[in-house]
Amino acid sequence: MRSKDDPAKTLTISDTALLWPILLCSLPLYILSFLLPIYAQRLGASAADIGGLFFLFAMVIVLIRPLVGVAMDRFGRKRFFILGLLCYVVAMGVFAAATDIAVLYLARLLQGIGAALTWIASYTIAAELAVTGRRGESLGQVDGASDRGAFCGAVLALAPLGWLPLYFGWQVLFLSYAVFAGIGVWLAWRRVPETRPSQLYPLPWAPARPWSASRWLSMMVGNESSVAPMSRSLWRLLGVAFVTKASWALIGPLLLIFLQNKFTPDLWKLALAYVPATLILGFLPARMGRLSDRMGRMPLIAIGLGWSGLVSFFLPGLPTLGWFMVFFALNALGIVMTMPAQKALVGDLTRREDWGKAFGLYTFAGSLGSAVGPLLGGWLYDTFAPTTPFYVNGVLLLGNAVSVMLLFGKRASRTLVVSGFASHQLTDTMQSNQATAESSLGETSSP
Repeated sequence: MRSKDDPAKTLTISDTALLWPILLCSLPLYILSFLLPIYAQRLGASAADIGGLFFLFAMVIVLIRPLVGVAMDRFGRKRFFILGLLCYVVAMGVFAAATDIAVLYLARLLQGIGAALTWIASYTIAAELAVTGRRGESLGQVDGASDRGAFCGAVLALAPLGWLPLYFGWQVLFLSYAVFAGIGVWLAWRRVPETRPSQLYPLPWAPARPWSASRWLSMMVGNESSVAPMSRSLWRLLGVAFVTKASWALIGPLLLIFLQNKFTPDLWKLALAYVPATLILGFLPARMGRLSDRMGRMPLIAIGLGWSGLVSFFLPGLPTLGWFMVFFALNALGIVMTMPAQKALVGDLTRREDWGKAFGLYTFAGSLGSAVGPLLGGWLYDTFAPTTPFYVNGVLLLGNAVSVMLLFGKRASRTLVVSGFASHQLTDTMQSNQATAESSLGETSSP
């Protein structure tokens, strides 16, 4: 019989608190990448207008995320999480009402703000609610819930888009998404706990660098004195995250066009080819995060990046759509190996009180890569050959895997196997010492 504090049981705190709000606000994520260019074109948008819709979303996230992370460490996590979900609700309503390209731009602006707020808060809350030694699994649950929600949202879109004209189907679909996101806001307000740090503790290994980037960000929100500089290892991880997201973004926006030209223009057949990869992204992140809790972060990050890079070399030469389905699923396996481990490593390398800022910087680096990648990928696609972005993606990911091993080294890999436990143990010890000190002070001052 399991005890009350059994980790296998208490881990579900993060799952039950965050699962449904994240899943419900993620419903439109997959369908927007397919449908937004088509709908914008029906409204008379040019190719530049359509590209601007994606660029605006990426740049809003890039500009906002670092400041959101620092502000969360100062004011708490829950209010930013709920505010982000509310932005999603409003954005879905604006999408439903969009009758011209200007309104679509407004909707993307609101969606970008919502994404910047929601996902930093989600990762920070999940890391703080995770039990000792299970942080990778908890963060993997966040990614899995998002991808499962996006898959459910794509399935939900089949009825209105299949039975109604595009304009009316679009309205019905995004009004439905707005309603579901509203339910997610209510669930988050009722069930997600506040995890605001109560006090900031100095770390013995944090060097005093008066003009570090972390202090500069802290000064921007007026909280300079309470924020410690980030470690060098975190800045290296941010570089890895940038290259990872930029590399995957080389082929992401162009993949559908490549497949249409190579196999079939039928969007529904192409969508079916994505299903196995989508299921892997939806159901394996938590399991891979748990594996990183046991094996350490470095092996999973390096293996996942290298695996995805090798698969990328095969993707452009596959003879049939069925083979693409298989290899694209293998590529997704590499993604779920590396991403939960990277996010868990953010928590391993920073103190609990700075997790908001750390996850803000991490998501900022990834978003910047996602903004740069499509520009480079489009240039390679047009200048050389449609297959070139796949090969460049493979080279970058393999190089990134090697850089992980070189930058962090074997010693770091062995240390970080238990770093999740160590960081929790340090925080728990400090909190215990604080409670003991407060209790002693109370006893001393009592009459």
